[in-house]
Amino acid sequence: MTAQDKMLYVANKLGLTSLKDMQGTTRVVYDSVQTAATQHTLFKTAAQRNFPLTNLGSNGNQFQVNEALLVEVIGFFIPDAADGGYNNLGSGAAAVVFDFYIGNKCVLKDVAVNPADMQAFYGNGNVASSQIFLEGVGILIPPQVEFYMDVRICNDTTRAANSQRIGAYLFGTGALLNFNTTI
Repeated sequence: MTAQDKMLYVANKLGLTSLKDMQGTTRVVYDSVQTAATQHTLFKTAAQRNFPLTNLGSNGNQFQVNEALLVEVIGFFIPDAADGGYNNLGSGAAAVVFDFYIGNKCVLKDVAVNPADMQAFYGNGNVASSQIFLEGVGILIPPQVEFYMDVRICNDTTRAANSQRIGAYLFGTGALLNFNTTI
């Protein structure tokens, strides 16, 4: 089953029959916080932040009618407070444990992501990555349903709580509102 087939299957089960007429795309959404803490909630209050801290805009943590995202990659980064740049988790010796919620359901629980977890899968073995891949599985965020992520940050070696700024992105196959077929 392709990512598009999965999106349409779930959309039909939810009664969203017009999603098949929307434009398919590759999509990434992200959110970040500049305040250091040991626990953060990402995406939930994204409407209160502006670009470049988030790219979700005024709708915050829900997509518009007939927009959706099938999440295939979840990644984490550390925003730089000084210049708005971004670093990987290894730059802060941080690991994260997160829960991901869609609506009022926890769809991923206590998932740990460590610096350079996926390093062995890169060609030269030296490129750090702070991602998890959901390829072949994917998690659909349907239109107009809130989503958010509770993130706990710890030291990557001692597992002690670590106060850190944090950001996360969701990457995958999306559907965008297509006015050419709805007007």
